Amino acid sequence: MTPEEFQRVLAAKMDEIKRYRDEDLPHVIGKEAVDHFQDSFTNEGFTDETVEKWPEVERRKPDSPWYGFSTLTKNRFSPTRATDRILTGETNELRNSIDYTVSPGKVTVGTDKVYAAVHQFGQKAMIFGKKAFTMPKRPFIGKSAKLLSNIQDKIERDLSRILK
Repeated sequence: MTPEEFQRVLAAKMDEIKRYRDEDLPHVIGKEAVDHFQDSFTNEGFTDETVEKWPEVERRKPDSPWYGFSTLTKNRFSPTRATDRILTGETNELRNSIDYTVSPGKVTVGTDKVYAAVHQFGQKAMIFGKKAFTMPKRPFIGKSAKLLSNIQDKIERDLSRILK
């Protein structure tokens, strides 16, 4: 390869890296983050370096008056709800609401569900709008060493592919 050919190849690779950085990378980061945060619902806990399990829910405790509680069965016992994962609800609405947006130089991950903060931070809530209680903290979005490592690994694989 002549020096001129090398210079052309190098310039083309640099253009491809810049395009990756500006166009693909924000979506790579957003998708990795959404997948990681949605895994919290499967793992029933948030993963920073390791999975930090959430507190148990009353509907899965056989001695609780809420055992097997389901709004879909008109508040009667549901064997399915007695074993369903924490924070899944009967629709997976909260899990499925996690999404990302891209703006210049920034990726934002979150949910549009107003009740998400109650679960994330363990805030006060109302049972059927009547009785107040404090929801246990069950974080599902946040800073994560595992997520950062996954993003770094993905970027390294992508850059290796571009530079071949």
